Amino acid sequence: MERKLTKAERKDQRNRELCVLVKQNDLRAQTELLLENEGLIMRLAKSQEILHDLDVHHYAGIELDDILQEGRFAMLEAAKVYDETVKTKFSTFAAVVINNAMSDLCRKGDSSFERQLRDNGVAQVFLDDNPVDEDGVPIAEKISDGRVHDPVGEEAVLHVMLQKMRNRLVLLPDRERRLLMYHYGFKVQEFKTIEETAAYFHLSEKYLRIIEKKALETLRAGMNDGKII
Repeated sequence: MERKLTKAERKDQRNRELCVLVKQNDLRAQTELLLENEGLIMRLAKSQEILHDLDVHHYAGIELDDILQEGRFAMLEAAKVYDETVKTKFSTFAAVVINNAMSDLCRKGDSSFERQLRDNGVAQVFLDDNPVDEDGVPIAEKISDGRVHDPVGEEAVLHVMLQKMRNRLVLLPDRERRLLMYHYGFKVQEFKTIEETAAYFHLSEKYLRIIEKKALETLRAGMNDGKII
């Protein structure tokens, strides 16, 4: 008597059949493969969202939907190169391909965000403040003044200070954090005026300045707390 396949085995069998059709550019098979494996794509995307704190930061404008879309593209690419004759389940194979694609997207987003802040002037990173390191030395004195000195060291210092700012942003109340992120362009890489920010959050400019002043004071105190990270 033939052994009855488990649910997982039946799903893998169907995935293998769909991969064959995907290789033939069958659009219906592509759609069905994505629908059958949407749960896997969602789990991997959520993991990347947590890993990169995208639910809080949204650096470089990358959001969960972007990661999901990248995962769907990667799923179809995995189907095109998957060998249906191997013992490895398609979901196991695809998970590696998808996760790598999602990680690359998030890393590019981080790099783009840091590059934009560097190109717009490191002062913007610190919200026009002049933070010091643990020895009381102004960070601005340790970063290039436009002449080439130690690009590797400068990049390392910038990376550390960016991470420090991110860590301090997380500690702010949600509304204050969102106001700063919107005004200074941390979410969409585009700086907004006080007027635009006030309109977006349905606040008067006067009240917005009060909220932002309090948030900046807290953030600047954190940036000058003497801790590296």
